[in-house]
Formats: sequence, structure tokens, C-alpha cells
Amino acid sequence: MEDEKSQETGEDCEKGEVRGIPAAPSTPPAPFARKEAEHIGFLTEVLDSIADPVCVKDRLHRWVFVNEGFCWFAGQKREALLGKSDYDFFPGGEADVFWQKDEEVFTSGRENTNEETITGSGGVTRTIVTKKRLYVGPSGQEYIVAIGRDVTAHKQIDEALKREKDKVQQYLDIAGVILLVIDEEQRVTMINRKGCEILGCPEEEILGKNWFESFLPEGTKKKVRSFFKKLLQGELDSLEYVESPVLTKDGDVRLIAWHNTILRNGEGKATGTLSSGEDITEKRRAEMELHEKGELLRQSQKLEAVGRLAGGIAHDFNNLLTAIIGFAELLRMSETLDAGQVLNIDEIRRAADRAANLTQQLLAFSRKQVLKPKVLNLNKLVAGIEKMLGRIIGENVQLITNLDAKLGLVKADPGQIEQVVMNLVVNARDSMPAGGLITVETKNLRLDEKYSSGRSGVVPGDYVRVAISDTGLGMDRATLDRIFEPFFTTKPKGKGTGLGLSTVYGIVKQSDGNIWVYSEEGKGTTFKIYLPRIEVNAEGGAGLTRTTVPEGGSELVLVVEDEDLVRKLICDSLKSFGYTALEAPSGGQAIEAWSGSNHPAPRLLITDVVMPEMSGKELADRLTAAHPEMKVLFISGYTENSIVHHGVLDRGIHFLEKPFSPQALAMKVREMLDTR
Repeated sequence: MEDEKSQETGEDCEKGEVRGIPAAPSTPPAPFARKEAEHIGFLTEVLDSIADPVCVKDRLHRWVFVNEGFCWFAGQKREALLGKSDYDFFPGGEADVFWQKDEEVFTSGRENTNEETITGSGGVTRTIVTKKRLYVGPSGQEYIVAIGRDVTAHKQIDEALKREKDKVQQYLDIAGVILLVIDEEQRVTMINRKGCEILGCPEEEILGKNWFESFLPEGTKKKVRSFFKKLLQGELDSLEYVESPVLTKDGDVRLIAWHNTILRNGEGKATGTLSSGEDITEKRRAEMELHEKGELLRQSQKLEAVGRLAGGIAHDFNNLLTAIIGFAELLRMSETLDAGQVLNIDEIRRAADRAANLTQQLLAFSRKQVLKPKVLNLNKLVAGIEKMLGRIIGENVQLITNLDAKLGLVKADPGQIEQVVMNLVVNARDSMPAGGLITVETKNLRLDEKYSSGRSGVVPGDYVRVAISDTGLGMDRATLDRIFEPFFTTKPKGKGTGLGLSTVYGIVKQSDGNIWVYSEEGKGTTFKIYLPRIEVNAEGGAGLTRTTVPEGGSELVLVVEDEDLVRKLICDSLKSFGYTALEAPSGGQAIEAWSGSNHPAPRLLITDVVMPEMSGKELADRLTAAHPEMKVLFISGYTENSIVHHGVLDRGIHFLEKPFSPQALAMKVREMLDTR
């Protein structure tokens, strides 16, 4: 039994490497039961041969055995230590800790391991990891056997490494780009402060995560993961420049321009990538906006140039027509003409009259006709020609009017505005050879600086809008780009002059208004005319109207719109009024982004009606089925009544028509959120 006990104690104490220990005289143990003294004495030679400090304490916390490693560490001889306690050699605070840890072992009987700071030989503070266990000797007395390991050097190395790491991290955090390390298992092992800012996550929520699964939009994961694998396998240039979107914590998608470097181990094997990424989201948006503004400007300049040419031609042609018609009238008055000659002269006159009408249309397009503006209520104007319009469009086309009862006033030539409405209604009829529905609507609205900044010639302010929608064939982008050009027509040869819409464009522009077209092939077209709204004061004078500043809020709103610029406008507008906006370009991504976010269920869904893959109606049905308390606001380039009559939406839905101002959006959102 004694040999077995010796073997067990020797195994517990056998730690570390042997190092030089100052010689210390061998002395008999201090107060120690006889049997225990014999047992420990047998092991003294063994325990003195190891470098780690070893000691045994009795129930009064006194040393009854110390090896030479402990003596060297304490800077004391063995006889000076035996029978003494920690309080005799170590500062009070340290001694208190040692006594407490010893007492825990005596009380619980369970082994513990502690990292302790000890002031050792020469007053040098060292860090020791000490393992303590309860030992009951043959005579039944309890002791603590403690074995220590000096880890001071290791701690110093760890602290130095940490300081170097912190210093490197500071350098990385200064960078104005994302710095990201991904290992071969696709996990994030390092990211700097800029990366955390863009992702909207603290470092601890990023490190260790799979980059492709956690921080990429669903539609790009497969492609970017394939690029990463090819990069590590050496199939691609390691310095290749790529653009890739990342998904932030709040569901926003940012476009990042990446430069990648392959990391290798000592054997040259690829172990991951170091990537630097620049957020170019705003840069790309600005480029897109600039491109669109440039296209609008070029289109406007083209129409202006054509208008000037048409005006000059019409002016000169009117002079010629005056002579033709005048001389024809003089010939008609002659009494010597036979019946055939009279018939020929009448044909000349009719042809000249048709040419004069064409000239008037060219003058209208070039904005050089004489207008007689009056203060108008467009509701009365539309109501006045409604019966005539019904006769023009025929029986297989239904005409519906939806007029705003509180419509403001405009100043325009009533005859010219009637011509505009009639031309657009006739065009709508012609786009529905098998019949359909035409809707004429009026409404008050405000066009703000954001809307006007993206559209050449639009002045911010209050307007009255007339919208004419049909359920016809619609138009493609190439047709829309030329729709207002003189003599451009989509009608069969001999069925149109190509001056109807150019005349409409000229009349609206000469009336200080604007015209906008929204169309989708196979679904129909909406023409919207905006004329400046005026107020008639008590003295009968006219002036611009003013609007109040809408209230904001702090609710979460989910915005789904496939047009990037429109989606950005909505989100920026909501955020400017205090709301939190979670955005997505499609119904599928909206459900994914919302489901995968940490946000609660949105209070309101704002969705475009017509979108690829999933319509706004389908998206709203899916989300409200799970959360019936969620409210839904539909938006569209079509008018509300046109959408309803198309059968896309039901009556009574909340609807906001494009274009709308941030103020109009905020007022509608607040109204919906405050309504129970």
C-alpha cells in the first residue's frame, strides 16, 4: 500500500522540465503525523528533482512539506518555511486569496485549479497555475497537496502578442475600406471596424460565421462562393477586381468593390483570402441617376430641337397656305367656271384646310400657338365633354370618370385642354381594338424637390393632375422614348398623322405643365398631365397653394419595389420622418429579408403592385395571412381606379399613385398607422 501511495503521489506531482534549483539543506518536516512524515519523506528526493513548486499544508494552513522548487520560488530555506503559513511570507492580499482557495478544498473535498499572482523571490511578482487537492493520510488527518506551474513567461508572451494584435487591429481600423479575412472553411477570422460599420454588426457577431451564408443576399451566394473556391484553387487571378453585394443586419443591400489576396501557409497551400472592399453603393446610385437625368435631358433637348424646326416650318407653310387658300377663293368667285372647274377648286380648298390643321398641330407642338388662358376647374371641363367622349370611343369601350371633389384650380386655355383630353382618349380607344376600359381621373398633389430634380423642366410646387388610363396593348421602351416626336406613330399606314401626342405635349408644356407616361406591354397605359395649381383669393387674384408639414413616426415599415431609385426615394423619405425602413427589390427577397432579420413584424407594408415573380397583391396576401395586424399600402404608376378596374386590386385598398412626394407619402403612412 505504501508503494502504491508513493506511485500515486509521484504521478500527481510529475510536471514540467527540471531546471537548476539553488541547493537547500535537507531538514526534517515540521509538525507532521509520524506515518505521514515517513510517507512524504520517502518522496522528498523525488519531489525535489522537479522544477515546479510543490507543498503540503495541514488543516491549519501550515506548510508541513515543501520541495526545493517551492523553496527557490519563495526565496527561503526549507527550515524557514516548515510550520509557517502564507501570512508569514506573502503580502496580506495574496495570503487571503491562498487561504480562501485552500479552505474551499478542505470544505468541499473537491480539487481546484487556480491562476494566482504570487510575490516570490526578490519581490518579483509571478503568475502561477496551482492545482490543489485534498489528501487524507493513513492516520486520518487532512492535508492539501498543491502543485504549481510558473506560467509567467507564457503570460508575458500572450500579453505581448495581444498588444501586437491590438496594434495591428488599430491600423486595420484606421482604414476606410473593409478588411476581411475568410479561411478555407469560408469562416470570417478577421474584420476591421469599417466592415463592422457597413454590416451593422459588432465584431463578435461576425467572427466565426460563414461569410457566404450570413452576409450575402440569397441570389448571389452561389456565384460568389464559386468565385471564392476558384480563387483558392488558383483558377483566377488573385488580384482580380469584383463587385459583390453584402447584406447588412437591418436588411439593406450594399454594393462592395473587392480586391482579393490569397493567404498561404508555410507549405504554400492556400488557407483563405484577405479582401479589401470599398462601399460603392452611393457611387453606383449617383451614376444611375446621372445617366437617367442625362437621358431625360437628351430627350428634352431632342424634342426642343424638333419643336423649333416644326415651328419654323409651320410658320413658313402658313404663309404658303394663305396664298393657296386666297387664290382658290378668288378663282371660286369667277362666273365663267364650269362645274368641273368648281369641283377641282373645292378639292384644292379642302386639301389646304387639312394642311392648315396640320400646321396648327405643329404650332401647338412647338408652343408657338396663341393661347387664351382662363381660371379653370378641370372637373367641369371633363364633365362638359364626357358625353361627347362617350360617342367618340364607341360601344365596346367603357368610359369611367373619377373626379376629386376638392380639386384645385388651374390657369389654361380651355379649348386646348379639351383637345388634350380628347386626343388621349381617342389614342386609348385605338389601343383597345377588342374593347376595354378608359378611366379619366383628377386629383390634387404636390411635386417636391426630389421629384423635380430627376426630371428636366419640372418646377416643385402644387399641381392638379389629370390621368387617362386604358386597358389596351401598352407600349415597349423603344416606343415610349419616341412617343411625343412629331410624325411618329404606331398606327397602320394611313390611320394617323403622328401629330396627336406631339400636339398634346406642346399644349401641356405651353401651359407650364408636365406630362408623364407609364405603360407595360399587354397591360395598358396611363398618361398623367400636371398643371400648376392656383388659389383664388378674396380679391379674385390667383396664387400658389401651400401645404402643411406632415407628422413622422418611429414604426418599422417594409418597402418592396423593383425600381432601385424609387425604392431608395421611399426609404430615404421614411427615414427622414423618423421611421425604420426595411427594403427589398422583390416579394421573395422581402419575405426572406424580413424573416431573417431581428426586427419585429413590420407595422406597414409598402409594395409596388406590378413586380416580376410575385405581384404586390400576392406578397400582401402571404404576409397578412401570418400577421393580420399588418397594414398594406399599394403603390403604382397606374392610377388607383385603373388598377381596381383592371382587376388587380380590390376596392377599398390603400393606394398611393406614382409619382408622389415625400410629404404625401408621410401623410398617407401616418394616416394609415393612426387608423384602427
